[in-house]
Amino acid sequence: MIDKFFDCQLILFDLDGTIYVGDKLIDGAAEAIDALRASGRKVCFLTNNSSKSKLQYLDKLNKMGLKISEYELYTSAQATYEYLGEHLAKKRVYLVSTDEIRADFEAAGTVFDDENPEVAVLAFDTTVTYSKLQTLCRFVAGGVFYIATHGDLNCPHPVSPMPDVGSFIELVYAATGRRPDIICGKPYRPAADGVTQKYGIAKDRVVMVGDRLYTDIRFGNNFGFCTALVLTGETNRDLLAKSSDKPDLVFDGVKELTAALLSKTDEGLSKKTRIN
Repeated sequence: MIDKFFDCQLILFDLDGTIYVGDKLIDGAAEAIDALRASGRKVCFLTNNSSKSKLQYLDKLNKMGLKISEYELYTSAQATYEYLGEHLAKKRVYLVSTDEIRADFEAAGTVFDDENPEVAVLAFDTTVTYSKLQTLCRFVAGGVFYIATHGDLNCPHPVSPMPDVGSFIELVYAATGRRPDIICGKPYRPAADGVTQKYGIAKDRVVMVGDRLYTDIRFGNNFGFCTALVLTGETNRDLLAKSSDKPDLVFDGVKELTAALLSKTDEGLSKKTRIN
């Protein structure tokens, strides 16, 4: 797996907890991304957070100094509306989301129906209301096909973790007895299919970098990518030691990962970065 790390052509970066926390860029992240681009590698910011539209992410990341293009961005919302287009085209959809995400789904051709849908989709709605949740539960209990953009229980935040889609999945399950028929973000197949098709790079030339074991690292392990854990978000070494989801490598942050990768030699990897 070490050879996969040094020979990688595409590096997938989680965002929350990996590149930034809240509105604060993690130290050295922008310079590390620039260095990776300069080395000829492709980078993709692959996030499960489906509360922001593509344009919102581009605006946020560019203001932080990352200077990214839409080509370098892939989200769980994108994986979801691509899944709808491929497998459930023209099905009527009830969507729980922010207005900005709804606009992205609409632009992708999603047909909305808030009265008699055939599909219910749960995204990370930071404007959620009781009425929206009650309506979602009514449709799910009635048997419509049920999709979640991702399953993260919480979203990193400087003050305290925010309840994320995974928490609402548990709420809906408690009310209806049903879990999603499919989840599209990390660590599930729709996101893997979407990102590999987008870039056309073999899976053994892809590195998945993230801070969360049960999404980022499990995702990479599930689909044959090299996996690198960074310790700037949710996971610390105690959690790592107790988890069955093991990365190939672990770094203090993206800055240290990039320095090791660009060293082009095993000597660039200290003992503490090695897991296997």
